[in-house]
Amino acid sequence: MKKLLFILLYFIQFNLSFGQNYYLKIEGKSKAETTTIDSIGYSTKHTNIKSLTDEYNLFSKKLIKLGYVDFQNIENKKVNDSSLVFKCFLNKKITYLYIKVENYTFFDLVNEIKVDTIKITFEESENYLKNVSKKLELAGFPMAKVKLKSLKKSDKIMYANLSLDIDKKRYLDNIIINGYDKFPKNHKKNLIRLFKNKTFNQQNLENLYSNINKFRFINQTKYPEVLFKKDSTVAYVYLEKSKSNTFDGIIGFSNDEQEKVVFNGYLDLKLNNILNSGEHFSLFWKSDGQEQRTFNVCFELPYLFSTPIGLKTELQIFKQDSTFQNTRTSLNLGYFFNYNTRLYFGYDTVESSDIQNTNSISISDYENKFYTSTFEYVHLDRMDALFQEKTTLNIKLGTGQRDSKIQKNKQFISSLNTKHNININERNSVNLRLETFYLQSDEYIINELQRFGGINSIRGFNENSLQANLLSSLQTEYRYRLSSNLYVHSILDYGYFEDKTTKTKNNIYGFGFGLGVNTKNGLLNIIYANGSTKDQNIKLSNSIVHLSLKANF
Repeated sequence: MKKLLFILLYFIQFNLSFGQNYYLKIEGKSKAETTTIDSIGYSTKHTNIKSLTDEYNLFSKKLIKLGYVDFQNIENKKVNDSSLVFKCFLNKKITYLYIKVENYTFFDLVNEIKVDTIKITFEESENYLKNVSKKLELAGFPMAKVKLKSLKKSDKIMYANLSLDIDKKRYLDNIIINGYDKFPKNHKKNLIRLFKNKTFNQQNLENLYSNINKFRFINQTKYPEVLFKKDSTVAYVYLEKSKSNTFDGIIGFSNDEQEKVVFNGYLDLKLNNILNSGEHFSLFWKSDGQEQRTFNVCFELPYLFSTPIGLKTELQIFKQDSTFQNTRTSLNLGYFFNYNTRLYFGYDTVESSDIQNTNSISISDYENKFYTSTFEYVHLDRMDALFQEKTTLNIKLGTGQRDSKIQKNKQFISSLNTKHNININERNSVNLRLETFYLQSDEYIINELQRFGGINSIRGFNENSLQANLLSSLQTEYRYRLSSNLYVHSILDYGYFEDKTTKTKNNIYGFGFGLGVNTKNGLLNIIYANGSTKDQNIKLSNSIVHLSLKANF
């Protein structure tokens, strides 16, 4: 019984002590020193003795950094079971540090003016040494060692010599790719061309990491590593092939008036690096079975012959019921400033057939030829599964001539397509998209006008149901992220267009809302939108549902 009572008392005492707090007090030798100590600050309340002593040791290091290098702990006393007092003598504070530079090579390495002695406050000394190390690292000396030696005190001043232990300057000599043996050779050679013989430092290593992240068809499994050999410096990057291909489509069929089978639906296919050469191939087909048929195919091949030159070719066919058919071909050579920043120079031709052979002023067979320049820019956010394209920009200018059976006209075209995500916080963001087009000509015919409207343009209208020689539009979405894979958004679109073939000028609007879900198979978008014009009242019967599922593979 006595033994049991002893055990109970022991556990009661243990539990009481376990919940106890300990208090730290640090005093100076005088009231002035105590005031100085209190102004520096420290934590007074602690849950155990170890935390208390760690705080005092941390405070001691803080005193030395501030210049109290000769401070002394003269007394420790226990006031009671929970309070400890440490008494210190601060002594004189070192105010300034004079650093004598023995090796003038340092100034040449970091591009600074040569001086014999550097004067700084003592409190700045640690940051100064860190900055010296950082400057040497940026200059290509990552292994450099910096320290102060021959320290001497005189009253409130400290004197020291700057000691530098510098190895040879490092340059990036090679890039080794691990994990993806079939990484495109031209892309690798271009990376080596960009980074080989560059001064090695963390900034250039970060640039290498960022450049590789611009390739949609790969993921980096970890940050690049560096091997310092005796006579070379090698960067190792770790890659895996990503699911960068997308497919979106629905295909059906029906019978026309002559009881012939007519296919309808759409197909949007984008393939990246299927041949392990970094190429991009896209195919778009859409048919409503009656009025419109669209067929677009595009092929891009970057870094021809391991140079920053790329090739881009396009074929576009558009047929408007039994009225006309346009066939556009384009050949472009581009210069890659980097993978996501390009400037193309191209040659475009369009052949248009007046199917009914009316060959009138408003519609006619024609051919045009344009010399074009196109600037493309993409900024990706690979960490965002829903909105990876942070910013896109496409600017195109062209000059040429259109020849029809009626007349010839000199022409000029310009277009701007850009979008940008503005992140307000983790859940809220705004997406803005600006689309403009302008065709300048003395005369216009219907079958050369720009077609717009639909899910990738002004929403609430059927695909390519509108036409214009001048278009300026802004599409906006306010997005709210419900989870990492689910978001809802509003739709507010505005556009102004002119059609000189019908002498029409009008404002158009699109209103609605949408839902986006990132599934295992891809991104599903459902959009409900209503389109109207300035002179037209909004009618629910005019609403359109846009559906898109982009499967990744």
